[in-house]
Parts: sequence; C-alpha cells; structure tokens
Amino acid sequence: MFFGQYPRSLDPKGRLAIPARFREHLPGGSVVTIAPDGALRIYPKAEWDAVMDAYRLSNTDDPDMRALIRRLFSEASDVEFDAQGRALIPAQLRAQAGIAGNCVVTGANNVVEIWSTERWEQLRSNTTDFTALADAVARKNQTP
Repeated sequence: MFFGQYPRSLDPKGRLAIPARFREHLPGGSVVTIAPDGALRIYPKAEWDAVMDAYRLSNTDDPDMRALIRRLFSEASDVEFDAQGRALIPAQLRAQAGIAGNCVVTGANNVVEIWSTERWEQLRSNTTDFTALADAVARKNQTP
C-alpha cells in the first residue's frame, strides 16, 4: 500500500528520487505510464500484470477502449532505479504530465502517482472540502 505525498525535483537528466518507502514495493517489472487527470502512474509488477490482463486489444470492439489501450501501453516504460534510488522518467511522459522541475510523488493505495506541483495543488484546491467529497462518493456507491 502506498500513501503520503513527497515534494521532489527532477535532476537535469530527468531522474526522479522515489521515496525509499515506495521503492521497496516497486520490484523489477514495475511500469510508469500516463494516467487520468494529467498525472503519471507507477504500477508495481503485480498491478501492471492485472492491467495487462484487463486491457487486451484483441478482446474489444469498442473504439474508445482500443484508443485507451493503445495510449496506455504505447506510453509505458520500465521503471529502473539507480544506486541513489532515482528513476528516469521519459521525456514524453514528463511533457504530457507538465513536469519540468518540481513535482509531487504521491501514494494512491495500490499505485504511485507523479504530479506536477501545479496540477497537484489544483487538484487539492478542487477537493478542499473532504467531507463533501466523501459524502458524494458514498452516495454514488449506494445501491437502491
């Protein structure tokens, strides 16, 4: 389980220091790719395996699903850590997420997300009333 938020800065080569408490749960085979809401997402190997099983191009006739599969997988890249615990974030992913220097690495239960500082602050300002947000989600999840 991943939780917490950690302000970080990319180095000039596009490497990002991932928090040690996250790295220990990101074994070989972990993957970084685009995510909804303008973030990047790091999937541990087991989570990425589940994504691969759920999203198979050969199993769908839905054009939206095909487009999603193509984008998600074509943008994906292996996560490898150097001796200092840094992972190289590919330039095309950084550009899509608006990450040029400062960013925030967040835990989101079963995955890690990487946000530009600006987008993270915007998300937080849009969800400042946590009680209202929790109530809205609870209403959506109620069955009649």
